[in-house]
Amino acid sequence: MPIQHTLPIHKIDPQQQIIIDREPDQYLGQPDSVLLNDDQTIFTVYPKGHGIGEALLNKSVDGGLTWQGRIVPNETWRDSRETPTIYQLNCKHGQQKLISISGGPGWGEDQFKGWKTSISTDLGKTWSDYKEWFIGHQTIVAMSSLVRLKDEKGQWLDQWMGVYHDSQFINYKTYLTFSETGEERWSKPEPYLQPYRKIEQTVQLCEACIFRSPDSHQLALLARSQSHMHTSTISFSNDEGKSWTTPREVPGSINGERHKAAYDPISGRLVISFREIILDYNNDGKIEEDDWMAGDWVAWVGTYDDLINGEEGEYRILLGQDFTPSKKSGDCGYAGNVVMRDGTFFLNSYGYFDKEEVIQKGKEARPYVIGVRFQLTDFS
Repeated sequence: MPIQHTLPIHKIDPQQQIIIDREPDQYLGQPDSVLLNDDQTIFTVYPKGHGIGEALLNKSVDGGLTWQGRIVPNETWRDSRETPTIYQLNCKHGQQKLISISGGPGWGEDQFKGWKTSISTDLGKTWSDYKEWFIGHQTIVAMSSLVRLKDEKGQWLDQWMGVYHDSQFINYKTYLTFSETGEERWSKPEPYLQPYRKIEQTVQLCEACIFRSPDSHQLALLARSQSHMHTSTISFSNDEGKSWTTPREVPGSINGERHKAAYDPISGRLVISFREIILDYNNDGKIEEDDWMAGDWVAWVGTYDDLINGEEGEYRILLGQDFTPSKKSGDCGYAGNVVMRDGTFFLNSYGYFDKEEVIQKGKEARPYVIGVRFQLTDFS
C-alpha cells in the first residue's frame, strides 16, 4: 500500500473561499454541517475554542453563499465541552428533526463524561436545552457518525447508530431511538471493534466516518489513525454495523483525519473531505516515529469500488492551504460536507488560511471558518 500519493491535484481558488465566521484573537474551531431537504438551507455548528467552549450555530439559506451570523439557540449551548456535531433525522411518516451533539471527555475541571443533545423539531427555528446523557467514560467527538439503520428486509428504521471513542482508542456504538411520544432514548454504549482490539489500539483508530455503499446495502467505516505510524483504516459491515471486517490500511491518497463523505448525485463518485496527514515526510521510504506532518484541508474523489479494492482514487482537491504556526502544522480539516441535488458541493472547515496574518502574528494568529462550493464538472 503506497504511503504517499500520486494523484493529480486540483485547487480551489482562494478567492472562491467564503468566510463564514472570523473574530480577531478568537480561536474558532471544528465545524460540522447539515443540509435541509429544501436543498438550500445549511446549518453549521462549531466551538468557540479548540474543541471546547460555547457551541456556535450559523445558518445559510442560499446553499452556503452567504451566512446570517452566529445564532445563540439557548444558554445551555454555552456549556458545550467538545467538538459539536449536527445531523438531520428523517423519520417515518415524514417527520424531521435536527440534533446537535456535544461530547463529554472530562477534560480540565469539567468531570462530565457522556454527551449532551439539543433537538429542533421546527427546522432549526428553536432548539431544546442540552440534555445530558451521563455514561461514566470519555466520549470524544460524539457522534463522529450518526447513521440511520435498516431492518432485515431492508426497510428504514427510526433507529440511528452513533459512534465515538475514548482516550484509550476504544470505539463505542450507541443506538438512538424515540418513544411513541417522541422521547429521545440512547442505548447503553458498547465497543463495536472488540474482535480487532489489537489493531484498534496499535493504529489508535478513532473518529470514524460511517457511510453507505451506493446501493445502500453495506456500511463502510473510514477512520483516523492517531498513531501516525499507519495510514487511516477502512472496514465494512454487511449486517448494519453488528459486525465489521478486519480494519485494513488505506492508500496514502486518503490518509488523514476526520473524514466526511458524500456522493455526487450526478456521477455517483465519492467526495471525502479530511485533514491531510503525510507519512514518511523525509521521503526515505520508511514510516518512522515522528516522521509525519499534518498538511492541508483536502478532498479525495474516487469511487466506492476504489475503497473496496484499495485503489488510490481519481484525484484530490486542495480546498484550503493551511499555515498553522506549529511544529506539525495542519490545524484544520474538520469539516461539514453536504451536496445539493444538482451536484453542487458545499464544504466548510476551520484553519489558519491567512498566510499574511500568520507571518505577521506568528503563534498569535487564530483559525477561522471558511466554506467552498464546487461541482465535480469544474475539474473535468
